[in-house]
Amino acid sequence: MGFNQPQIDPSSREEHRDFPLDGIDLEKVPNKQLVDLYSTGPVLYSCGDSRLVRLSHTLVLKGGDSVHPCEAENMKFAATYTQIRVPKVHRVFSSRLDGDYHDTWFIVMDYVLGCTVEDNWKVLSETTRDEVTSQVAGMVEQMQSISLNHMRPGPIGGGAPFQGPWFSDTCGNGSGPFDTLQEMEDWLNHKLDTRLRLWRNASGDTPRFEFKDTRMVFTHQDIAPRNLILDPSGRLWLIDWAYAGVYPEGFEQSAIPKQQVRDDTFSKLVLSKLSCSYPKEDLQLEMVYG
Repeated sequence: MGFNQPQIDPSSREEHRDFPLDGIDLEKVPNKQLVDLYSTGPVLYSCGDSRLVRLSHTLVLKGGDSVHPCEAENMKFAATYTQIRVPKVHRVFSSRLDGDYHDTWFIVMDYVLGCTVEDNWKVLSETTRDEVTSQVAGMVEQMQSISLNHMRPGPIGGGAPFQGPWFSDTCGNGSGPFDTLQEMEDWLNHKLDTRLRLWRNASGDTPRFEFKDTRMVFTHQDIAPRNLILDPSGRLWLIDWAYAGVYPEGFEQSAIPKQQVRDDTFSKLVLSKLSCSYPKEDLQLEMVYG
């Protein structure tokens, strides 16, 4: 298997089997037992330094070096201030895995039964594709209706590197955290200047980042078919809030095409249904991406 290719244990999706914590009250399960299950339980999804393990028919455990408590805060914020369907967070804690010299963060959350849009995209009818992308556009519009200029930029709760296509470096560690918009602006302009020096064919007229009068909104930054689940009732859920937080308007729209690996049909449909486009941000992201 190639580097950073997702690993999945098919048995983790078998609904007729037993899982480790079926019938057990989570409140009575110590963190140590959860950490043991992180290493031994059926893997729903594992890629890079993040792993999602099935605990029971209703619960999953996410952990890894790229997991931070702000991901749970992002999910709680979305559940509180939007109508977007988000897995409920039940517990957030840190612990040290055997052989490690640092703590790892873990999040216990609801398991969402269903299939990802990515797994079903090729077989979805045009009508269903239209319905799904309309729902996704509605999610974006909901998030962007919340003005958050009173909050500090970045992940809700802070304390973690800024992640996503605007911030990821070659090692995938993001950067920051930044305490102010000015700090974020300075860092992005430094990254832009660096790219312009390195890329001889780069456009020198790429606009610089200026956030003084920018409207800040809640942003997911990883809206892709792999992070959208259609449950048995046909309802759409948005998962994986690791990149989310408070960012300038336009960051979401410009990030959506960058998160599509195999097929850009999804992103084109979503973007066509949004009320605003951001060509300046598109050009800036093209320059600083990666």
